[in-house]
Amino acid sequence: MKIIAITLFLFLSQVVCGQSQTDFRDFSQNGSEYKILNGLRFKSDDISFSGNEQIEILGRSFRAAKFSLTTTISVQTLSTLGLKEVSVYKKIPASFEIFVAEDTNRILHDKIIQEIFGLWAKRKLYSGEYFFDFSSNESDYLLTWTPDLVNVKGFYFVWFNGRVAKIVFKGYQNVEDEGWGVMDSFTATNFRIRLAGKDFEAYRFPLRPQKKFLKLFQEGFFKAS
Repeated sequence: MKIIAITLFLFLSQVVCGQSQTDFRDFSQNGSEYKILNGLRFKSDDISFSGNEQIEILGRSFRAAKFSLTTTISVQTLSTLGLKEVSVYKKIPASFEIFVAEDTNRILHDKIIQEIFGLWAKRKLYSGEYFFDFSSNESDYLLTWTPDLVNVKGFYFVWFNGRVAKIVFKGYQNVEDEGWGVMDSFTATNFRIRLAGKDFEAYRFPLRPQKKFLKLFQEGFFKAS
């Protein structure tokens, strides 16, 4: 029981506090194909460019650079309820694909900004398709949209610095492995977006309408930035 409690404490500490900045690597200097990764950081030994593909985002087609990486994440493998709740976590190698596309005309940006404002102004969280999150540092900011049951569906999107990234879970290295919370774990411990020199998670719980976003929208910040 003590070992389980210690394991849970260490995992939750990582989720709340995040990893140290030195754990996250910038792969944008690996070559011309990797430059589009500027601002994205991963806790991984390597990432590989797999070519370009057309992907659909919010009903529009975009040409995206495709990257693959393998990293170790912590997933929940057991949860029991009783006098005391017991949760067990396991570290498992998992594979992800990262698609990054340019949003040069800010088509996605403007659509997401309007969607978030329309929801959060009414103190709503879910559009019927996505939940949203927002983080900012000075003039830089990110916009994230995740489907319901993000850990089951295994993907989400992040808009940052004129680009959009699609994060996709492809599977565990060992097909016999299984666990819960794969996207939450990857986001909390293996992935960061750099905004004006500071690293941010793509989303953090609890998700909530943010007064700062509403104020910036009303001041015209997103049109001027």
